[in-house]
Amino acid sequence: MNKLKETIETYINGNITIAKKEIEYLSISGIDIVECSYLFGVRTTVKILKKLGVKDLYILNAFHDYNRTDLDEVKQLLLNNFY
Repeated sequence: MNKLKETIETYINGNITIAKKEIEYLSISGIDIVECSYLFGVRTTVKILKKLGVKDLYILNAFHDYNRTDLDEVKQLLLNNFY
């Protein structure tokens, strides 16, 4: 089960404080980030991960390693602060 998915759902449901505390103790893998982008969309996933404090480089590396088709969109979102 993807714990990052549950954390993002918690954030979307309005429990922002709980989601921020969960992300501190979560070990996020790149494949988890890509799976969440399939479920919630790239823009929504990047926006929530940034609000939860995940670094830009980590997000970029996840898409570089596991989903190169959306890499340009992620770069554009992060570099231009369009999330």
